[in-house]
Amino acid sequence: MKTLSNEKARLFGRQPKPEMLDTLVESQLDYEDHTLRKLFSENGYLYFRQFFDTESIKALRSRIFSYLIEVDEVKEVADKFIYTGFSNRREKIEDLGKFWRNISEDWLLRRLTHSRSLHELCDRILNCKSIAQDYLFLRIYNVGRKTLTHSDSGFFTRKTPNVITVWISLGETPLEMGPIFLLENSHKNEKIIEDLKNFDVAKDKKRKASWDQNPIDIADMLSCKILTQNMSVGDIVGFNKKIFHGSFYNVNCDSQTRLSCDVRYQPFSDPRDSRYFGPSPSGTTGNGYGELVGAIPLDEKWHIR
Repeated sequence: MKTLSNEKARLFGRQPKPEMLDTLVESQLDYEDHTLRKLFSENGYLYFRQFFDTESIKALRSRIFSYLIEVDEVKEVADKFIYTGFSNRREKIEDLGKFWRNISEDWLLRRLTHSRSLHELCDRILNCKSIAQDYLFLRIYNVGRKTLTHSDSGFFTRKTPNVITVWISLGETPLEMGPIFLLENSHKNEKIIEDLKNFDVAKDKKRKASWDQNPIDIADMLSCKILTQNMSVGDIVGFNKKIFHGSFYNVNCDSQTRLSCDVRYQPFSDPRDSRYFGPSPSGTTGNGYGELVGAIPLDEKWHIR
């Protein structure tokens, strides 16, 4: 497997050694169902290149960034969306939660996250009819942003353990712009599994779901590689609830913003967590879309869970 270049990769300001990085293993849609399920079980993820077509995402990007242009957070330069360094979101928007909900429920986004093609893929992985959660996590990373290392088990498994997260690249996302990373085989680490058993981030308020250590140090501790890819438009990564993941820093020298979205699928017949389903999902902590970092102006500090 080819090792990625570490030249522009940054994690907490540090450059990982080349030997610490490795590429996500690419899967193909024409694999037999049992092969997909075996790979998902063994690796903890499936990676598909350009699962969604470029034109659909180009229209979606223009729609989403139009909202941010209105509040002076980004500007469009030659089909690239550049962070301006400031925001008038609080001055122009009365309800930040409603603002982010409107963006997150835009039909151009939903026709990807709830598409028949994605449903069918998750049906195959779960080996049963699937359903997507209504509550979405749309993520816009300006320069300096990142997601800390965590697993999804403490967020989405209150009603069923059979949850798949699907991360969607909504633009070209090379390492310098902060793509997702997975910690190789971290879903098999018995110590971590035991430590996270029965953890619920909304109930266990004295404990954080995210690890504040540098992912480089975590990978050293676990003796694993940091798996990632220079993501293309429409790439997706589907992964299980246990695998540890996060993102690289966006250190793009032109201040380009990075756009992605993640959605969760589960068996249709399993119990559903009302926080994430329905016409007005309350979200993890009960504050709806207003609790997400996406609702926060781009020039303000993010909270950490």
